[in-house]
Amino acid sequence: MQTVPIHQAKSQLSELIRAVEQGEEVVLTRHGKRVIRLIKEPETEQPSIEARRQAIQAELDALRGKVGREGGGFQELWAEHKRERDGRGEAWTDDPKVPRAGR
Repeated sequence: MQTVPIHQAKSQLSELIRAVEQGEEVVLTRHGKRVIRLIKEPETEQPSIEARRQAIQAELDALRGKVGREGGGFQELWAEHKRERDGRGEAWTDDPKVPRAGR
């Protein structure tokens, strides 16, 4: 582990980064006190573009299946939503005739 004063690290940042990339730990100090520790970022496996494309396609297919179902598509979903909302009672409606608190 290297310990380097911050003012010195400014001029040798590239070398310190290389050391961290090779697995060394670097501690930066200010007035002899530890301030920050530089460590290598863990390598994470990024999903491939193809895997991301397939995941997006699966989500779109699921949405199309839900919206494109028989019974009117979006209009039926909207009517179903309104029926559910209205079934909750007056407190849940957006009727402008019903006064709300704070108006």
